Amino acid sequence: MYDIVFQIVAIFLMISAGFFARRRKVIDETFNQQLAKLLMNLFYPCLILSAMLKNFTIASLLANWTLPAGCAMIMITGWCLGRLVLPLLRHRSSEFQRSFHFQCTMNNYSFLPIMLMSGFIGPQAVALVIFASLGAELVMWTLGVQALTGKRISRQSCRNLLSMPMAALGSAMLLLTIHALLTQFNGSLLQPHPVMAKVGDMLLRTCQKIGEATIPVAAIICGSRLATLQAEHLFTPPLVGLLGMRLLIIPAVALTLLTLLPLTTPVWQVLLIIAAQPCSMTSVSLTCLYKTDEHLAAAAVFVTHIACLATIPFWWQVAGGRILGSLQSCVQ
Repeated sequence: MYDIVFQIVAIFLMISAGFFARRRKVIDETFNQQLAKLLMNLFYPCLILSAMLKNFTIASLLANWTLPAGCAMIMITGWCLGRLVLPLLRHRSSEFQRSFHFQCTMNNYSFLPIMLMSGFIGPQAVALVIFASLGAELVMWTLGVQALTGKRISRQSCRNLLSMPMAALGSAMLLLTIHALLTQFNGSLLQPHPVMAKVGDMLLRTCQKIGEATIPVAAIICGSRLATLQAEHLFTPPLVGLLGMRLLIIPAVALTLLTLLPLTTPVWQVLLIIAAQPCSMTSVSLTCLYKTDEHLAAAAVFVTHIACLATIPFWWQVAGGRILGSLQSCVQ
């Protein structure tokens, strides 16, 4: 238990670097936005490509279909439970209700789990988290957008799936598929020229080095955004209710449902960490884009990220248990 607490504290120390840099005006909102674009269009796609190509084959991806399926199940559980409690907020504005519903639906399913699993288990776990995020992305731009707008899922929301991270994930799966097809043949196709082999290895290592910037850059962006949050909307009754929903009730129901899937120990642990995550940092930007309650989103991000220092170790202790096997059975 102490190991995961120290990993969370280490992540918050990285986040604090962005927080104090923003407070001291070393970075501003313009720089933060540009850094976020760089993260989503360069660092994170490179991490996806290198992690997927180094740790998976197409066979192991197919064998671990429960990762994206389980991640999607977690988000769908949040959407359903959020929908159930909306009648309790009928005296609140429509913007407030939609923001609340989105916070229940989507959590911090990628960057914080990557940081945690990378330090707690190892680099192989990063590939598992990335593959699992495919399910979350599908829910984000369908049910997530529906929660924010209160409208039916549209063709435009589905077009948002065409992002650089999703393109990198699709490219990695395509390359793994091509490699699997080539291995069905005997001959020169499997024996590339030594120079070409070295070029391929160089490109993969370069991609890996660029991708390694993902975790610290994501932490700095997170800290910078936290530095702009206002404390005046903290600890209102609906926020306390959202805190309990996001960090206790939704994980409890989702983890119970996940037991219905045939999960290996590493897959269970990855999905456990994802289920226990706080509200998504991107929710602040999305609530602004879709004109819902930004104050609730900002306060929810701040409060749930602080509270998860206690709740993530709690869920790991209650449902995670000891690591019973090696990740090699999952990624080889």
